[in-house]
Amino acid sequence: MAFEIQAHRGNDLLRLRRLLTTAPSSVEIDVGIGPDGPVAAHEPDLSDAASTELAGLIAAAADTPVVLEAKCFPPTTPSPRAFVQALRPLLETVAIASFDERLVAQVARVSPATPTTFLFERPLRAATCAHTLGPRCDLVTRELVLGAHAVGVRVVPWTVNDALTMAELVELGVDGLVTDLPALASEVVDDRLGRQRRRSVA
Repeated sequence: MAFEIQAHRGNDLLRLRRLLTTAPSSVEIDVGIGPDGPVAAHEPDLSDAASTELAGLIAAAADTPVVLEAKCFPPTTPSPRAFVQALRPLLETVAIASFDERLVAQVARVSPATPTTFLFERPLRAATCAHTLGPRCDLVTRELVLGAHAVGVRVVPWTVNDALTMAELVELGVDGLVTDLPALASEVVDDRLGRQRRRSVA
């Protein structure tokens, strides 16, 4: 599978279009659940809800895969079960990421084909049903990557915005990067993967 450059937080139409000009592998949109259903918003209380409807943002992404980060933090937000029920009409066309492993497990139950990412910001002690691990970038170690790969799980850390850290993570063998700077990430990744290929044939 190709290395993933995931453009971070395409929550409004202007930023989303700007990110898409860099041709990322995927684009992430934060999502909460409002009275009328899912909305693009980073804050669990929806205080920064986008003016553009979520469906419009997904449509604007066109052929670029969309990752919805489900901002599920009960009791401020609906429960994982209710959150997934609200997202259900979208599950055939998007990937889902969340810091709530119960939500990830619920997605796996109701829509097994939907790609999922379990996000975390503390060292991970338990196994996960997610297809991808999304650690905070400073938690990535070679042992984490090798352990994940041994059970067929990808590692895509967040949120990586400096070239040195990007290069270090590529060398550790991650499968992608979440970044606010997808053009820079593409340059770094192409350079590092090119060096790896040259080393492998030398």
